[in-house]
Amino acid sequence: MAKRKEKPAEEGSPAWMSTFSDLMNLLLCFFVLLFASSTTDAEKIMRIVTSFNPDSINILDTGSVSLVEGQIASGGVTQLPGIESLLEYVGVATEVSGNNEERSAMGSGDEGDDKDYSGDVASETQDEQGNVAKDISEQDLKAQIDEKGLEQSSQMYDEITEIAESYDIDDRIVMDYNSQYVSLDLNGAILFDAGQADIRSDARVFMQRIAAILGKYKECVIEIEGHTDNIPISSGKYESNRYLSTARATKVLEFVEDNADLIDENMKVAGYGESRPVASNATEEGRAKNRRVSIKIYNQLNSSSQ
Repeated sequence: MAKRKEKPAEEGSPAWMSTFSDLMNLLLCFFVLLFASSTTDAEKIMRIVTSFNPDSINILDTGSVSLVEGQIASGGVTQLPGIESLLEYVGVATEVSGNNEERSAMGSGDEGDDKDYSGDVASETQDEQGNVAKDISEQDLKAQIDEKGLEQSSQMYDEITEIAESYDIDDRIVMDYNSQYVSLDLNGAILFDAGQADIRSDARVFMQRIAAILGKYKECVIEIEGHTDNIPISSGKYESNRYLSTARATKVLEFVEDNADLIDENMKVAGYGESRPVASNATEEGRAKNRRVSIKIYNQLNSSSQ
């Protein structure tokens, strides 16, 4: 019987090799993606996503606003919760855009110059935008904090006014408030004898009512400040007006702590002598106003930051 001829081997790799190669490539890509996902850089991903957005902001053409120094985000993005988008500051964006156009005009002599300076222009513009946006963000945040603090202080002021009226001591307190605290100024002549720091016996009832008011705000930081006029002290007990003012503030602190349930960690005391007058020391009336004890009751917002 004739021997069957064997078929000649096909040229090239066998067919299964192509399928196997594809499988290996897919596995390689899969593990590369796994490794890349395990070391995610959120900032880089955000920049990549932004670059694919057709509405993304071009740093050289439109003069976009940078929310974080060195980073650019597309319209509507903000990294400060509770703050309106910085893109509302159209004047700033226009100004930055104008600066970019001027730099482009300066560097447009020829293609070589454009290539040499385009990187520097982009870097400088990005730094400027970052600084401008940072300043705007800080100002906007501070404005919101001040507004919230003023609202809290106003409410405290109304409450303390009502309490003082109910205690019939409102005519002996000078009250005011700002975005940080409510201040109660107590006339030194009511509390102390000249050159002394001990609270007078006829002022104890008045001070007990002051302590009752402070007790309602014991969770807030309370600062007691002593102030004097600029007349040099003649008493040998205290070396200067600053020593006297500090002693008076300390005596007030001790009295209110003895007469109200206060939190010692929230209490502060300071003596400023004649360094912070509220009136002119040229007249007796002005000096009388300067001889005072100021009690500052910080609102909750600013108490937490003290």
